[in-house]
Amino acid sequence: MKVITFFNHAGGVGKSSSVRDIGFTLGQLGHRVLLIDADPQANLTDWLGVRGVTSADGQIRDLRLEDTLYPAVLADDDTELALPSPLRIHGLDLIPGHLDVATIEPLLPGQMMGLLRLKDALRALSGRYDFVLIDPPPSLGQLSALAVIAAQYVVVPVPASGKGLKGLQTVMQMLNRFRKANPELALAMILVTQYNDTTNHSRESLAQLRAQFGHLAPISTPLTYRPALYPDSQLHGEPLPAFARRSPATQEIANVTAQLLDALGTAHHV
Repeated sequence: MKVITFFNHAGGVGKSSSVRDIGFTLGQLGHRVLLIDADPQANLTDWLGVRGVTSADGQIRDLRLEDTLYPAVLADDDTELALPSPLRIHGLDLIPGHLDVATIEPLLPGQMMGLLRLKDALRALSGRYDFVLIDPPPSLGQLSALAVIAAQYVVVPVPASGKGLKGLQTVMQMLNRFRKANPELALAMILVTQYNDTTNHSRESLAQLRAQFGHLAPISTPLTYRPALYPDSQLHGEPLPAFARRSPATQEIANVTAQLLDALGTAHHV
């Protein structure tokens, strides 16, 4: 089982949509995939079509991240560490996010080994899944630390822009800090998003990204900026490869998924 967190402290970089679409593509290849939405904004949950998650709805109590995962993760007795039963959606298992997830962030620093608890809880899933993909919030806070420290690998989505390049410096600094708690943490891929090959800015940004950071991890082929297609798939609550099967965007997602599998040393088919 490979646990991969998609991490970038900046918002709007294509992180949640990449978790959704790469996770779906892995599932289509026959892999057993669990997605964990650890972001209080819960975009991943919403963009998979799971809506109406509320803290008062008892029918989905066992699927709610804030009521089920985190009290267990924060428990003093390691034998109590357990993840909730996931929701099945689009051929994937999902532990949804919710706004109330934010309420546990201030509790993490006060818990003994608090930031390691999700990592410990995931050990019980070994053998059940091939991949666990975690979507943390776009921040440098405790929830992001919890998600990254729980992972074996990190994928960093980066827009093909000057702003994306600048933000990547901070991401790399944070990964070095996270390795103090998880020395085995590896940077699996830098995932290039929001690429526009009609502009010099995008092309030059991609070239600089490869030159400055290509020695640290594989740089993916870019996911093209598509201002209509991605929002439409989000509105319909479908992974983009399911929403637009014949779109060039779907082939781009298939390509970067194959590149990620290569970087992880995993076969493309099972």
